[in-house]
Amino acid sequence: MAEPNSNSVMERQGKDIVINQRVLILGCAAIALCAMIALLMVYIVLRSGVNYAGGNNQQTSAAQIGPLFEVGEITTNLASGGEKKYVKVNIVFEMSDKGLEKEINEKLPVLNDRIIVLLNSKKSEDLSAENRTKLKNEILTNLNAVLTTGKLEDIYFSDLVMQ
Repeated sequence: MAEPNSNSVMERQGKDIVINQRVLILGCAAIALCAMIALLMVYIVLRSGVNYAGGNNQQTSAAQIGPLFEVGEITTNLASGGEKKYVKVNIVFEMSDKGLEKEINEKLPVLNDRIIVLLNSKKSEDLSAENRTKLKNEILTNLNAVLTTGKLEDIYFSDLVMQ
């Protein structure tokens, strides 16, 4: 009688192995399906340009930037009374359209002069990081008063050093 008991144990173990293989196969299939769904979701999110941090992502913002015109380096002294005495800036204009480039080239000496005069009236505190937006708006207003075929949308400082 000991033999039938050992056979039934062997049969149970054999069946357990078959069941475990089925569970293993179903588990692998479920994991593969979840991975495919996750990849599909990542693809959809990247394709739509959604940024989980909120707002527009840099790629979307970069796509909305207009044509750029590099003015170049301007070095000038600052108003007296400030801690620093000189400023060196590299300025890039964002134009409303590419057609404005011709007028900017023609009026570049006037535009540079307006930037220099404005910077000469500023103290080093006026060029601090907290005041840069105000400075950019002043420059934009000052330069757009000279332009007739279009307008500057924004100004970028690619380099700003005070000494």
